[in-house]
Amino acid sequence: MRKLFSILCFLFLAGALAAQADTVQAVHCERYLLGGNVQYGFLWSHRYNMGHLVKKHLVAGEIDVWHTTNGDQSWHCPFHYPWTGMTLVCIPLGNPDELGTAIGLYPFINFPLGKRDRKFKLNMRYGWGIGWLTNPFDPIENHKNVAIGSHLNTCFVLRLNGMWKMSERSNMEFGLGMTHFSNGAMRLPNLGINLPMLSVGYNYEISRNQCRKRSDAYCNRIACNDSLMADHTWHFSAIIVTGMNDIDPPGGGRFGVLNLLTYAMKQTQRKARFGCGIDVMYSQAIQHKLVYDSVNVNAFGALQPGFKLCYELVLGRLSLPAEMGVYLYSRYKDNGPVYNRWGLRYLLGKHTELDFSLKTHFAKAEYFELGFGWRI
Repeated sequence: MRKLFSILCFLFLAGALAAQADTVQAVHCERYLLGGNVQYGFLWSHRYNMGHLVKKHLVAGEIDVWHTTNGDQSWHCPFHYPWTGMTLVCIPLGNPDELGTAIGLYPFINFPLGKRDRKFKLNMRYGWGIGWLTNPFDPIENHKNVAIGSHLNTCFVLRLNGMWKMSERSNMEFGLGMTHFSNGAMRLPNLGINLPMLSVGYNYEISRNQCRKRSDAYCNRIACNDSLMADHTWHFSAIIVTGMNDIDPPGGGRFGVLNLLTYAMKQTQRKARFGCGIDVMYSQAIQHKLVYDSVNVNAFGALQPGFKLCYELVLGRLSLPAEMGVYLYSRYKDNGPVYNRWGLRYLLGKHTELDFSLKTHFAKAEYFELGFGWRI
């Protein structure tokens, strides 16, 4: 799974956004827009054994529903009133026999790169949702598709786009980005499909609500209500997550995961949290591989404790975590000593939170995680 390029770009974006000054008093209108775009690109053959899948360049289409933020939530002001929305994308992959068509449905956030309202403005779109591939790997009928082993996948989009304001109600959009489909090793093969794409589009305002004036003091006050800014102290949390993954060869079997993730985090600004933590991870797949390699272990011998450094991009109660850890002990060495985690985390209340994340080893996915935690 080749997701490293997109992740690095996202972290660069997070740092750039965090470095900008917060928006001061301004009038913002909540608007709804309908639009679409046409894309042109290619299938990136990022592994030596994927070259036979590339047949021709790709032409794709998207339909978007946009919503402009108005300052009612704490993260609107510090990120300069992003646009949010939902996108349906259809991408014929240029190889109907082996790859077919990729279809994605994903929510997105369009982060403005700068706080000034200009006629032409750069933004960064971040989207993550579900994807469907019509022709996945099949050992008998489609054995040449070494990229994806399942119909159901995740769809990840990172795109630099420029918005040109044509009139009070309409905009042209020009973009350059990456669209990625993968299943997080739920079913092998899972090399992933990476699609660098150019896009041009148009959107038109279909509805507008009352315009409001939001001050920076107001934004700071509501930020304390749904984040960890109120007391500027360290907070501790523990999350139990579970997951499942496949192992080589394709069809080798599904194996469960049970992990305990702990955190010590401090939020010093409205956009970010920093901290560290200890993980205790157990995967049935790791135990199976150790036994297969004639390593005599029980369930405790397959445990993988780790220490990690953590960062979260904060969007109110929702956050986007990025973690880098190192195994303190692991008898399984094939994945190396370093692991990563990317995902979504949501504060349900003052103490409870939900977690959906992907554990990787740099660009190689290991498994998706879904869990529930408690924060103090």
